[in-house]
Amino acid sequence: MEKTLVQPTNLTEKAHKITVRILLNGMLRELGNGKFYQGVPKYDTLTAEALKNSTHPLHIRFELKKSEIFLFAPVAYRSESTFHDYASLWTVDHKNQKVSQPDIDELTALVYRELSEQYSEQGLALFTRRIHSSLRNLEMIMDEGLKGRNNLTYSFLESEQQLPVGHNLHPFTKARMGFSKQEQLLYGPEFNKGIQLEYFLVAKSCVREQAVDLSYEEFLKSIVSLPENLEENYLKEGEKLSDFYIIPCHPWEASYLLSTKEGSEMVSNRTLIHMGAFGEEFYSTSSIRSMYSPDIPWMPKFSLNVLLTGSIRINTEKDLARGYASALWRKHAGSFFEKDFDQFRLLLEPVTLGVYHEDKNIESLNLLIRENPFSKDDKIILLARLCQDEPANGQSFIQQFFEEVSEKLGTSPEESVVIWFEKYIKLLITPLNHLYSQYGMAPEAHQQNLLIKLDEQLLPQTLFVRDAQGYLLRESSREQYTNLSKDYPEIEDLFIRDERLLDIISYHVLVSNLSALIASIGKTGWVSERSLINMLHNEFEQIHDEMPSGFTQYALKNRYWGTKTNFKAVANEIDGITSASAISYAKVPNLLHQYYFSDQLIHPKGKNICFKRYFPKDDVTITMRPINLDEDLEMLHEWFNREHAVKIWQMNWPIDELETYYRLMLPGDEGHSYIVSSNGEPSCNIEIYWPCRDIVGDYYDVLPTDYGTHQFIAPTDPKKKYVSPSTQSMVDYVFAQPEVGKMVGEGSVDSLASMMNKAHVGFKVEKVIEMPHKKANLNFCYREWYWEKFPQNKDVQFTTNITENE
Repeated sequence: MEKTLVQPTNLTEKAHKITVRILLNGMLRELGNGKFYQGVPKYDTLTAEALKNSTHPLHIRFELKKSEIFLFAPVAYRSESTFHDYASLWTVDHKNQKVSQPDIDELTALVYRELSEQYSEQGLALFTRRIHSSLRNLEMIMDEGLKGRNNLTYSFLESEQQLPVGHNLHPFTKARMGFSKQEQLLYGPEFNKGIQLEYFLVAKSCVREQAVDLSYEEFLKSIVSLPENLEENYLKEGEKLSDFYIIPCHPWEASYLLSTKEGSEMVSNRTLIHMGAFGEEFYSTSSIRSMYSPDIPWMPKFSLNVLLTGSIRINTEKDLARGYASALWRKHAGSFFEKDFDQFRLLLEPVTLGVYHEDKNIESLNLLIRENPFSKDDKIILLARLCQDEPANGQSFIQQFFEEVSEKLGTSPEESVVIWFEKYIKLLITPLNHLYSQYGMAPEAHQQNLLIKLDEQLLPQTLFVRDAQGYLLRESSREQYTNLSKDYPEIEDLFIRDERLLDIISYHVLVSNLSALIASIGKTGWVSERSLINMLHNEFEQIHDEMPSGFTQYALKNRYWGTKTNFKAVANEIDGITSASAISYAKVPNLLHQYYFSDQLIHPKGKNICFKRYFPKDDVTITMRPINLDEDLEMLHEWFNREHAVKIWQMNWPIDELETYYRLMLPGDEGHSYIVSSNGEPSCNIEIYWPCRDIVGDYYDVLPTDYGTHQFIAPTDPKKKYVSPSTQSMVDYVFAQPEVGKMVGEGSVDSLASMMNKAHVGFKVEKVIEMPHKKANLNFCYREWYWEKFPQNKDVQFTTNITENE
């Protein structure tokens, strides 16, 4: 009895944790309203009350502007991208002087309010119901769906069905609104139930068939042996079987169709005849509406009027058109690609059926037929399975998987991860780039569309991408398809403007595929995310050198990557299938730019002196150390309230605001603050920042190798300023880091002394920029410019990472 009581509680907690993680990361990605927050504050007593019992030193503080509160989420795992893990949450309401821990419904309401453009109680109710649907199904799947399934075989069906957490970029990862509990157990792929399809006779006058290299009749013969005496059992006098199509349907959708007005009318006028369930059993795949049988070379993809994750999953007329157009493309244009890249395959849908009643498309009967190249013996893994915390024998699935890879390779888990990941990205990026560059084609290779065939060592052997509706052509390639479009105007359905297409690729390949996989591997602790990012950067760079394209240019050079706003779409009741063009794209920082990230400058370790240099002419020893907020805050507050600081720096804030500024800055990737001492006496504050993550990057063509500085000299006594030694030390320290290309500054035009000081060490003004908080001189400096001013500094000796005793 005790076990019965405890188990659901654990499952509930786990389902809530998964849901919270997906909600927060989605909001972070799409709104960018969260920043890392370090430690427990001294002067913000309300926030201190919220965080005092936290066992985590790092949080993300979400600013919920519409609710006028802050949400603090302890960071249990910090990702280089937006795939963090969290612990318990707190809200801090300064307006009403209130601290609380939100439950799942309160969090849902807060997130919905931030995402929605027009808040409504009805909208919140729907959003909440979808969250609860996902929660219930998560619990049921973890409780029932994984029982007795710990022996991993890596079959296609196993990979499709053992996906208990679902797609981690969808807000309602397991929401299935429209299924009862019994239907969920029957049709949910996690429960491994064989399902007979329902069949209809549909008058040929109502059906539009489009096929490439396979007729619908051939497909039908491959999936079912028809019952005898069909005409006697189902047709009336004067009706002939040759006047009808025999069309399968998902059993849930069959019932739905018969309940509709159009379905009833078609039954009444004998253009639709329900024959019932018979034939081979099929199994639901991860999308639920695509069905699989290991002995049949085709997978039917049905409409399903169920609200799954973010959309009602129906085959629209546009889907049918794009499926057919993609098959035409492969036959007439893409066949050479397959010969060149036999380890990368686009699964096509060569047959489509559309059904109509009085010129209205009956979506319930729209049908797409997808290739099934997977045999019982193939080892197949769905990428989404590697991107989630699926349990397997007490471990996450990805841990168990790489332990098996390690055993087969005879290497450590660390080495096996590197070998596996390197092979994966080589199989993925070159073909995608070739498709985009030479054919203008961009498939939506996101984590739930990409399947990996494994060799005997469980290493990637062949990649398969599915969902032909997402095989799109860039507008700029239209000319090369002029002749094909004349013969097959359906090809026109595939073209999309380049800018939009690159954002689509960014979301599917760079964010959902590569970023999610890197974060998932990083959580194992075997290989750091940064190491994998560096590998990925080098692969992209090599490919870009060999065959530059808009895709490689975007991946390497763009300051931001586009990410689909799934969460905003569902909060604003935009269906991702029927209204895909209405979904916008948000921006996330380019993950590959982390290759150029200087931990020494932005994430210095410890509190000790990190730079020391003696200047004999001035008889001064300059030292630098990262600020120690617990010891330096009051000093900095006094400095910024000095008369000469107020006008230029404008940081004469109340001390609690200044403390918040630093607690948000220090753990982030934007910048870090240092204290400079002259002969042991603190005299200067320096901020070193990364312009590609800073507002200044909005005002010029920023590079990830750019690093900027702000410098505030506190003393007013000229004998204690040591302006030149302090400035030289700052430049020495920054240019000592190999990641740095050039230095950047944007001093206020009102500070002539600042610009003269910068010019003294080699900075040159590029232009004047109007920033929200100041009018500034944008200025740059390269090493050569600095050394031209101070040639002796090229080989100057200074020391770093000094201990207290030194």
